[in-house]
Amino acid sequence: MTINGKTRLTGLIGNPVEHTLSPVIHNGISDKMDIDCVYVPFKVETEGLDSAIKGAYELNVLGMNVTVPHKNDVIASLVGIDDCAKHIGAVNTLVRDEEKGGYVGYNTDMLGLRRQIHEDGINLNGRTVVILGAGGAAKAVVYMCLLDGADKVYLLNRTLDKAQKIADDMNKLAKDGAIAGANNCSAVIPCSIGDYADIRENNLIVFQATSIGLFPNVDSCVIEDDSFYDKVEIGVDLIYNPAETKFMQIVKAHGGKAYNALKMLLYQGVIAYELWHKVTVDNDILEDIYVELKRRVYPKDNIVLIGFMGSGKTTFGKAIAEKLSMKFFDTDEYIEQRENMTIKEIFATKGEEGFRQIETDVLRELANTLDGCVVSTGGGMPLRIENARLLKEIGKVIYLNVATQVIYERVKEDGKRPLLQVEDPYGRICEMMTERKPLYERACDVIFDANCNDPEVIWTSLKNDGII
Repeated sequence: MTINGKTRLTGLIGNPVEHTLSPVIHNGISDKMDIDCVYVPFKVETEGLDSAIKGAYELNVLGMNVTVPHKNDVIASLVGIDDCAKHIGAVNTLVRDEEKGGYVGYNTDMLGLRRQIHEDGINLNGRTVVILGAGGAAKAVVYMCLLDGADKVYLLNRTLDKAQKIADDMNKLAKDGAIAGANNCSAVIPCSIGDYADIRENNLIVFQATSIGLFPNVDSCVIEDDSFYDKVEIGVDLIYNPAETKFMQIVKAHGGKAYNALKMLLYQGVIAYELWHKVTVDNDILEDIYVELKRRVYPKDNIVLIGFMGSGKTTFGKAIAEKLSMKFFDTDEYIEQRENMTIKEIFATKGEEGFRQIETDVLRELANTLDGCVVSTGGGMPLRIENARLLKEIGKVIYLNVATQVIYERVKEDGKRPLLQVEDPYGRICEMMTERKPLYERACDVIFDANCNDPEVIWTSLKNDGII
């Protein structure tokens, strides 16, 4: 984007902030919605917090996110706070209020988690919930459980006093009718971690709200007793790195469903963005931003080649793989082995739509398993928007752009191309290229001119251009 005198400023205050993924969310949304705003992180020491908040307002900063260690202390510098943030006792979003002359605080962390679990089909109403941990994140989860009508909430923590304090606060709010939906909750029950064996209910929904299991300590878990996980139906870990924590692995091993909280990170940011700009962010944009988050958090060492049939994905892909000492992977070959049919036979028996669905299923699988490969894809694979996103999850996507006439010369004698078995194959290529070119461009990270037939020249150009 071009920064000018009309560009608005938003950002994040915290310490540290160097690791933040928030700019991916906010700048990504601004770019896709063509909103003239930039988002940057600001490192703020505790003793300078009040000055930073007042200075940001005087500098006309539109809004701010707040992260550790300032989520509680920032409240003293605000001109207002919404009920959710007040009850949880923590703020992570500041919204500019011109009438009041300062910022109003919100807690979009809880709202982001709530949006995620609703999207995942997790219904807390009438359920027994177990929360592991008693920090700020755990308190927000307790509030969400009461808001969504949970029947009973066990709060387990190594230090019982912390769990007791949260339970006392939340039980009082529920009793006073301050939380809509909480009248259905019999109690928030504080426990020591070792008391998990005393929980008799089955089909538990468990939220893991500690830092145990966070990368790089991926072999750690708060509770490892199999007898506890036999009672767990759903586990949600507020950690998102690694993608599957040990907690999640144990839940799945005992037949439960498990989720991490990367979408919570996305949604808390989106809700903040919508509060600042008074807009609604479209779902398609959210899906694109979510892919970018996954690429940052779970990077894959793959190179993915896309393009029209005959663009050289296989020929050049094998040459690139050899040069880089990587494995070569052909999605069409894999599909033929998987289905025990040729591509032509799949088209004949299942039609083009059936084949495209197979491609999608294969990409979902490869997004979780493939690493260290140069991947050659079928010409129509990026046509589905879901496939285009999955390809980016797999690795860096390079579109081999080739002229129509060159394509025709390369494939005109190839009888294995089911979509070209027509009277006028050149006309069909022109028609398909017109349709597909913008979809290839949408799906790629890099567009590369691949009209040359010499793999050595292609390799040299890719390397000299810094593409690989």
